[in-house]
Amino acid sequence: MNNLTEKYIKQINFLLKEIGGILVMSKTFSKLDISLVEEDSEAPKVHEAYGSTLNILSNLFGAKSPQVKSLIDQRKQIVSKKYSTEYELRKTCHMVYGILASVKNDIKAGLITNIVIQASGEIIGDFLAIAKNELKNGNKDVAAVLASAALEDSLKRKADELDIKTENKDLSQVINALKSQGFFSGAEAPIVSSYVKLRNSAMHADWVKIQGTDVSSLIGFLEPFLVKNFS
Repeated sequence: MNNLTEKYIKQINFLLKEIGGILVMSKTFSKLDISLVEEDSEAPKVHEAYGSTLNILSNLFGAKSPQVKSLIDQRKQIVSKKYSTEYELRKTCHMVYGILASVKNDIKAGLITNIVIQASGEIIGDFLAIAKNELKNGNKDVAAVLASAALEDSLKRKADELDIKTENKDLSQVINALKSQGFFSGAEAPIVSSYVKLRNSAMHADWVKIQGTDVSSLIGFLEPFLVKNFS
């Protein structure tokens, strides 16, 4: 098993443990007639796990792959039911857990042959194109998650190239590490830092704080940024 494979397995195991803990807790909540939504620390974890799963599938299969499309479509179907936030969180948990477990098994079985080829600008660019299309169709929240994932992934890839450790580091720490290496030019550093708030809102499902204009601004920044750094 190569280093990149081990890195994916480690990340997936972490996410499976996180989601498994939430599912166990949700069963306890059901017995006590307490809502998962009332546990403030759990809802963001569900949405972060979804965003991380989206990143993993995009990296392995490509942003326009059937796997990524299926994940996004399933998520849309869950949200469209509008039964309750409780329903949304539970269904998202089960969906993400099943997908991650399946991907892990395929990796260990050697069925995902392109895992050794870490895609860069092309995959991130495809991811960004989907975000742009979602925003155009009025899905600002979906676009925010996708664009934020593209931002984080592109910065962490560059950090890896510069031998900057990104494991267990949040986006602000990665940005600061890149600053210290002189990676950014001109006004790029403060502009990138300004998008951290948007990323956090998107990954924590704080939809009321997300504006379509902010998402459009992030996409507009990323397009030339990717051309400059990944072509």
